[in-house]
Amino acid sequence: MPRTFIVKDPEQLRQHLSGIILLSNSEREALGFLTPAAYSDAIDQKRLRVMLSEDADGTVSLVGYIFHGGVYPHARVQQICVQPQWRKRKIASALMDSLVSDMERLGFSTIKAKVADNLPHAHSFYARHGFEEALSKPGGTARGRTIVIRVRNLDTPHLFSTPPTAISTGLPTFGAEPAFYTFDLNVLFDLVKNRDRHQAACSLFAAALDHRVRLGIAPEFIDELKRTSHDQNNDPVLQMALQLPRLPPPVDPDDLNRLSETVHQLVFVDRGAAGAGSKQARSDARHLAHSALSRVAGFITSDGAILAARDDLLERVGIDVAGLDELISLLPESTDGSPTTGRQGTGFECKTPTVQEATAYFKRSGVPDGIIAEVCGPVVGRPDGWRSAIWENGAIVAVAFSVPPVSTSGDERLLIAVDAGHLDRELYGEYLLDAAVKHACSSGPAAIRLVHVSGQPTVSAIAKTRGFVAAGAGSDLTKVAIGRPVTESNWDAVRNQARRKAGLTLPKKWPDFSDGERSVPITHGPTQSAALSPERFEDLFGPTLYLWPGREGVIVPIQRAYADELLGTNLQTRLAFIEDRDASFLERRAYVNTPRARRAMRPGLPILFYESSKKGGRSAIVAVGRIVDSIIVPKETTLKEAERRVVVDDLSDFSTTDDVLVTTFDNLMPFPTLVPLAALKAMGAEGTSNLISATPLAHNNLVAIIKAAWGQ
Repeated sequence: MPRTFIVKDPEQLRQHLSGIILLSNSEREALGFLTPAAYSDAIDQKRLRVMLSEDADGTVSLVGYIFHGGVYPHARVQQICVQPQWRKRKIASALMDSLVSDMERLGFSTIKAKVADNLPHAHSFYARHGFEEALSKPGGTARGRTIVIRVRNLDTPHLFSTPPTAISTGLPTFGAEPAFYTFDLNVLFDLVKNRDRHQAACSLFAAALDHRVRLGIAPEFIDELKRTSHDQNNDPVLQMALQLPRLPPPVDPDDLNRLSETVHQLVFVDRGAAGAGSKQARSDARHLAHSALSRVAGFITSDGAILAARDDLLERVGIDVAGLDELISLLPESTDGSPTTGRQGTGFECKTPTVQEATAYFKRSGVPDGIIAEVCGPVVGRPDGWRSAIWENGAIVAVAFSVPPVSTSGDERLLIAVDAGHLDRELYGEYLLDAAVKHACSSGPAAIRLVHVSGQPTVSAIAKTRGFVAAGAGSDLTKVAIGRPVTESNWDAVRNQARRKAGLTLPKKWPDFSDGERSVPITHGPTQSAALSPERFEDLFGPTLYLWPGREGVIVPIQRAYADELLGTNLQTRLAFIEDRDASFLERRAYVNTPRARRAMRPGLPILFYESSKKGGRSAIVAVGRIVDSIIVPKETTLKEAERRVVVDDLSDFSTTDDVLVTTFDNLMPFPTLVPLAALKAMGAEGTSNLISATPLAHNNLVAIIKAAWGQ
């Protein structure tokens, strides 16, 4: 296939002026007439850009052009035209997105186009690209047409943009100092006495020394050590504690006394704890009360009584209590952010760029220096960022760069730039965005902030279909990603992590819909709340699956060769010259089987992929997703969009009829632990066909398989 590229340089454009005029004249009925001088002037004024193609022998040809004008801040599309042999290959869309990208970067607020009412294909094109009908007016008397004016609002901040405070995202501020936590004596003793949680305590204090979290104590901590010390001057634990940062005394000591009584009542008295009223219990209550008054990020403990009361403490006292192991799981990694491995696509290569390569591409793409420095630059206490890039013919055409927060809370900052005029810009943008999201939530729920960069309309549009939301025009897009299926058994862990890391408050009780309300109430930030259907919950916080009571699933067989590419479950390194099909780079992919399976392949069902033992398969379930839709299509006329989302060349083996069932799925999550056939048989989940065809899966077996895969 010839290489295509967009040219805006006047010197190069003049070489194609005659071709532009010839193409325009051939479409005069639709475009109207402009003099040759008009095109020449447009080239000189940089109001015309063309798409060119280059064959293997170096021959360069005109593919199409877009002619634009307008007066700042309102741009206008005057003509857009593509050679007949290049139509239906998204050339016009690439030209339009290239123009939108530049207009956003230059600060334009709108683009308008005048379209005659008798051009239905043109109206459809502009509607798909966000141009809405604004008004109509009579055209010239010679043709008797009506001219429809269409307008697209650009994603550019301006005077009348919605203020960011109008829609609260609730996400913690990126780049803030590491969160400050207090801890009790149990944690210190875990460190110095080599107890069961010694390694976790070592990790916590190592993170503090690495500036990824700040640790301190309440004065009561020292007082308690002094009361139990036999020789204060020669007590190494006490002397160590004296070097730790301490909370300042409360402004009003009476506030501390009153709150201490409240904490003691909640933790010990109301629960009938054996130690209620003891010196130890009142000391623990004072630790907690002082921490709450000081508005610390949380209190770390291994005390069972305190942990059991943490929901009440958070609701009534305003202090978040975390176990030592829980806090460790929230810490950002101190090593490099798992760079991507190389992958070969059709005509492109995906691999990890250096920071310098990523930075250089962002600069060429017009990303402001301040944003580049904030995302790509070194920050004390913050690990190196995850990054991925797409190469074509030795040159980068798309880059993603994300960095974790410096603390236990905060958002992962993500920056993506894609060549706005590239024919595969949507494929590259989708792959990089989804790969970054899955990386961010690989160890638990994560808040992600996609940095707004003017001139990246494709990336913004894709992000909004993935649950990213904006506070207003020209603002960053934010999302919470859970990254794993949600069941009753892991509900507490998921909601605690989601609250601490992403500011997302989920109900204390597992919503099982037994009350007839099939919705999940959530609170995001101080003011934003909603009741979401479980399906919408999955859309917003994916990748995830919500396994509410009674939800069924389906198991489908897949050979290893297809699973490796379609599901990304291969464990061995692929040879560099093997090309993956587009399906393996898309978020929505498709599975092909016989139309006889249509009853089992219902939209909304979790779909579990069983890798059969054929050709080196592992006889285990390897991944799960969610069915979006299932359609029956003739083998000979399979829809192009469906063909793009599968990884097979020949559909004849998938059905004995002339049709096949194409099932599209999303929310794909590879299993961290494979669930083998023996385990499936033990729970009676293999069905009557022994998993050689689509097998319905009862709710209890679905949950059991998911729990086994994620170690719940």
